[in-house]
Amino acid sequence: MAELDWSTLYAARRDIAKRFGDIWSLPLARRYYNVLSELGGEGTRLLEIGAGDRALREKMRGYWADYVYSSCDIDSQGAHDFSHIDEVTGQYDVICGFEIIEHVTLGDAQKLLACCAALSPQGGRIALTTPNIFYPPGFLRDATHITPFCYDELGGLLEVVGYRVTAIYRLHHDSLIKKVMKRWLFYPLFRLLGIDFAHQIMIVAERP
Repeated sequence: MAELDWSTLYAARRDIAKRFGDIWSLPLARRYYNVLSELGGEGTRLLEIGAGDRALREKMRGYWADYVYSSCDIDSQGAHDFSHIDEVTGQYDVICGFEIIEHVTLGDAQKLLACCAALSPQGGRIALTTPNIFYPPGFLRDATHITPFCYDELGGLLEVVGYRVTAIYRLHHDSLIKKVMKRWLFYPLFRLLGIDFAHQIMIVAERP
């Protein structure tokens, strides 16, 4: 794979920012699986990267019932279908990775996403979450985090490898009283300080 072209990534990043606006323009969604549930249905072929305990498999059965789930994870303790992205075969309607992309370098992220693009047919989708850098503790509290991805940079990288970003969300779930306080009472202060109350961002992209 060619080395990352910085000018190409920068141009793609600027395009994402122009299309989706600043962090405050991004819509809120409750949880990642609420967004994911809208991307498939019965018969969907889904690949989860960094699948961990494979809990997503049963969670999505509640939405899609009969679908095809495959997992990829470097952790040898889990019963995964693939142990490395280079080993994955087949085509997948939906590829997802939750809180994994920040654990690799920018170059490795490019390679990973390029592999995903090769596994996505035309119209295939990818859904990723990562800590929201406008909520600093989300990234800084984990020493295994390597690369902080702003939403426009991750979106730009997805477009560089061959996807087209279709949606970007800020993920936030909390008690009712905390929602009211954070989204309305403290909102002007958050904006003034340039920080956000949403802990994660979620990006959805499609293979043209």
